[in-house]
Amino acid sequence: MRRQDGFSYIGVMVTLVIAAIGMQGAAVMWQQQSQRSNEALLLETGEAYRLAIGRYYESTPQPVKQYPIRLEELIEDKRFPVPKRHLRKLYADPFVVKQGMTLIMRDGRIVGVHSQSLLAPIRSSGYQESQSGFHGAKHYREWLFVYEPNTLADLELAWVNR
Repeated sequence: MRRQDGFSYIGVMVTLVIAAIGMQGAAVMWQQQSQRSNEALLLETGEAYRLAIGRYYESTPQPVKQYPIRLEELIEDKRFPVPKRHLRKLYADPFVVKQGMTLIMRDGRIVGVHSQSLLAPIRSSGYQESQSGFHGAKHYREWLFVYEPNTLADLELAWVNR
């Protein structure tokens, strides 16, 4: 009988190691791409909430402007004879899908939203003027989408030019 040296076995093992290294690199790239996608979705969702809260606040029929008490008021604002829609639906936090966005309250009313994610943002520049507080944020939860009175026109312009 002829002696077998096991070259095929070693060749298969080397191939498996190379494939595993390639798969690991692909997984890292996929994870980073997924985070970039969620980051863009968070910016879109947060700005949609900020704009809806601003429209609700600025369209208050009474002389004293009010923020909404519940997010559902943004979907159907019943303060008018014909209800207004400032938001189509309630959006989930892209990073914590099972939760909605976390509310930022002031005097029992909603002034803004933010994420609960503790991931570090990938994006470091290119923010809109209304997002100037996002520079240097260590976590996505530091991205606060708060509506400040009398900024609705600027927010709508930024929304159109995004």
